[in-house]
Amino acid sequence: FVGQTKTKVEEQLKKAKGGVLFIDEAYELGKGQYGSEALTAIVAAMTNPEYADTVIIIAGYREDIDKMLDVNVGLKSRFTQYLEFPDWERGDCMAFVGKIAERENVGVEDAGLRMLERGFEELIGLPGWGNARDVHKLWAAMKRERAVRVKDQPEDERALTEAD
Repeated sequence: FVGQTKTKVEEQLKKAKGGVLFIDEAYELGKGQYGSEALTAIVAAMTNPEYADTVIIIAGYREDIDKMLDVNVGLKSRFTQYLEFPDWERGDCMAFVGKIAERENVGVEDAGLRMLERGFEELIGLPGWGNARDVHKLWAAMKRERAVRVKDQPEDERALTEAD
Protein backbone atom coordinates (compact mmCIF):
# COMPACT_ATOMS: atom_id res chain seq x y z
CA PHE A 1 0.00 0.00 0.00
CA VAL A 2 1.12 3.52 -0.69
CA GLY A 3 2.72 4.96 2.41
CA GLN A 4 3.87 1.62 3.80
CA THR A 5 6.89 1.39 1.52
CA LYS A 6 8.77 4.10 3.40
CA THR A 7 8.10 2.29 6.70
CA LYS A 8 9.33 -1.03 5.28
CA VAL A 9 12.50 0.57 3.90
CA GLU A 10 13.15 2.31 7.23
CA GLU A 11 12.75 -1.03 9.04
CA GLN A 12 15.41 -2.59 6.81
CA LEU A 13 17.69 0.41 7.28
CA LYS A 14 17.38 0.12 11.06
CA LYS A 15 18.28 -3.58 10.89
CA ALA A 16 21.34 -2.71 8.81
CA LYS A 17 22.42 0.24 10.98
CA GLY A 18 26.13 0.04 11.64
CA GLY A 19 26.52 -2.63 8.96
CA VAL A 20 25.50 -3.28 5.39
CA LEU A 21 22.17 -3.06 3.61
CA PHE A 22 22.45 -5.15 0.45
CA ILE A 23 19.72 -4.62 -2.14
CA ASP A 24 19.84 -7.23 -4.89
CA GLU A 25 18.03 -6.51 -8.14
CA ALA A 26 17.87 -2.91 -6.98
CA TYR A 27 16.84 -1.73 -10.44
CA GLU A 28 13.32 -2.84 -9.52
CA LEU A 29 13.25 0.14 -7.14
CA GLY A 30 13.22 2.46 -10.12
CA LYS A 31 9.85 1.18 -11.25
CA GLY A 32 6.41 2.37 -10.24
CA GLN A 33 5.08 4.39 -7.35
CA TYR A 34 6.33 2.02 -4.63
CA GLY A 35 9.82 1.97 -6.10
CA SER A 36 9.91 5.74 -6.20
CA GLU A 37 8.81 5.86 -2.58
CA ALA A 38 11.54 3.37 -1.62
CA LEU A 39 14.20 5.37 -3.46
CA THR A 40 13.15 8.57 -1.70
CA ALA A 41 13.46 6.82 1.68
CA ILE A 42 16.92 5.49 0.76
CA VAL A 43 18.15 8.93 -0.33
CA ALA A 44 16.80 10.40 2.92
CA ALA A 45 18.71 7.79 4.93
CA MET A 46 21.90 8.40 2.97
CA THR A 47 21.75 12.07 3.95
CA ASN A 48 20.80 11.36 7.57
CA PRO A 49 23.78 11.39 10.01
CA GLU A 50 22.07 8.57 11.93
CA TYR A 51 23.04 6.22 9.07
CA ALA A 52 26.57 7.52 8.53
CA ASP A 53 27.89 4.15 9.75
CA THR A 54 25.73 2.15 7.33
CA VAL A 55 26.87 0.95 3.92
CA ILE A 56 24.21 0.57 1.25
CA ILE A 57 25.05 -1.71 -1.65
CA ILE A 58 22.83 -1.94 -4.69
CA ALA A 59 23.29 -4.82 -7.09
CA GLY A 60 21.91 -5.58 -10.50
CA TYR A 61 22.55 -5.47 -14.20
CA ARG A 62 24.57 -2.38 -15.14
CA GLU A 63 22.13 -0.95 -17.71
CA ASP A 64 19.15 -1.46 -15.40
CA ILE A 65 20.96 0.10 -12.44
CA ASP A 66 21.89 3.12 -14.58
CA LYS A 67 18.23 3.61 -15.52
CA MET A 68 17.19 3.26 -11.88
CA LEU A 69 19.77 5.83 -10.75
CA ASP A 70 18.53 8.24 -13.41
CA VAL A 71 15.07 8.16 -11.79
CA ASN A 72 16.35 9.98 -8.71
CA VAL A 73 19.04 12.64 -9.12
CA GLY A 74 19.95 12.54 -5.44
CA LEU A 75 20.58 8.82 -5.61
CA LYS A 76 22.97 8.95 -8.55
CA SER A 77 25.25 11.44 -6.83
CA ARG A 78 25.45 9.26 -3.70
CA PHE A 79 26.46 5.99 -5.35
CA THR A 80 29.96 6.87 -6.47
CA GLN A 81 31.82 3.57 -6.24
CA TYR A 82 31.13 0.71 -8.63
CA LEU A 83 32.31 -2.87 -8.72
CA GLU A 84 31.65 -4.50 -12.04
CA PHE A 85 31.61 -8.28 -12.22
CA PRO A 86 32.26 -9.49 -15.74
CA ASP A 87 30.08 -12.13 -17.32
CA TRP A 88 31.42 -15.63 -16.97
CA GLU A 89 33.43 -17.33 -19.67
CA ARG A 90 33.00 -20.98 -20.63
CA GLY A 91 35.80 -21.99 -18.24
CA ASP A 92 34.07 -20.28 -15.31
CA CYS A 93 30.88 -22.21 -16.05
CA MET A 94 32.77 -25.48 -16.30
CA ALA A 95 34.63 -24.84 -13.03
CA PHE A 96 31.31 -24.14 -11.30
CA VAL A 97 29.81 -27.35 -12.68
CA GLY A 98 32.87 -29.18 -11.34
CA LYS A 99 32.33 -27.73 -7.87
CA ILE A 100 28.64 -28.61 -7.87
CA ALA A 101 29.38 -32.14 -9.09
CA GLU A 102 32.01 -32.62 -6.39
CA ARG A 103 29.75 -31.25 -3.67
CA GLU A 104 26.88 -33.52 -4.75
CA ASN A 105 29.19 -36.48 -5.37
CA VAL A 106 28.03 -36.85 -8.98
CA GLY A 107 30.40 -37.66 -11.82
CA VAL A 108 30.14 -36.24 -15.31
CA GLU A 109 31.36 -38.41 -18.19
CA ASP A 110 33.90 -36.89 -20.59
CA ALA A 111 31.41 -36.78 -23.47
CA GLY A 112 29.01 -34.92 -21.19
CA LEU A 113 31.71 -32.42 -20.26
CA ARG A 114 32.53 -31.78 -23.92
CA MET A 115 28.85 -31.23 -24.67
CA LEU A 116 28.59 -28.81 -21.72
CA GLU A 117 31.59 -26.84 -22.98
CA ARG A 118 30.03 -26.46 -26.42
CA GLY A 119 26.70 -25.52 -24.85
CA PHE A 120 28.21 -22.92 -22.53
CA GLU A 121 30.03 -21.36 -25.48
CA GLU A 122 26.64 -20.66 -27.05
CA LEU A 123 24.69 -19.86 -23.89
CA ILE A 124 27.04 -17.23 -22.47
CA GLY A 125 26.45 -15.10 -25.56
CA LEU A 126 22.69 -14.99 -25.13
CA PRO A 127 21.05 -11.88 -23.71
CA GLY A 128 19.99 -12.41 -20.11
CA TRP A 129 22.53 -15.19 -19.42
CA GLY A 130 22.70 -15.30 -15.64
CA ASN A 131 26.05 -16.94 -14.84
CA ALA A 132 25.67 -19.08 -11.69
CA ARG A 133 21.88 -18.91 -11.76
CA ASP A 134 21.72 -20.41 -15.23
CA VAL A 135 24.46 -22.95 -14.57
CA HIS A 136 22.39 -24.12 -11.58
CA LYS A 137 19.27 -24.35 -13.76
CA LEU A 138 21.16 -26.40 -16.34
CA TRP A 139 22.58 -28.67 -13.62
CA ALA A 140 19.09 -29.25 -12.21
CA ALA A 141 17.74 -30.07 -15.69
CA MET A 142 20.57 -32.55 -16.25
CA LYS A 143 19.83 -34.25 -12.95
CA ARG A 144 16.15 -34.54 -13.87
CA GLU A 145 17.12 -36.18 -17.16
CA ARG A 146 19.45 -38.54 -15.31
CA ALA A 147 16.67 -39.49 -12.89
CA VAL A 148 14.46 -40.49 -15.81
CA ARG A 149 17.33 -42.42 -17.41
CA VAL A 150 18.26 -44.43 -14.30
CA LYS A 151 14.73 -45.02 -13.04
CA ASP A 152 14.52 -48.46 -14.62
CA GLN A 153 18.26 -49.11 -14.88
CA PRO A 154 20.02 -48.20 -11.64
CA GLU A 155 23.70 -47.42 -12.03
CA ASP A 156 26.68 -48.31 -9.86
CA GLU A 157 28.10 -44.78 -9.83
CA ARG A 158 26.12 -41.57 -9.88
CA ALA A 159 27.14 -39.96 -13.16
CA LEU A 160 25.73 -37.61 -15.73
CA THR A 161 26.17 -38.59 -19.35
CA GLU A 162 25.96 -36.80 -22.67
CA ALA A 163 22.35 -37.99 -22.89
CA ASP A 164 21.48 -36.12 -19.69
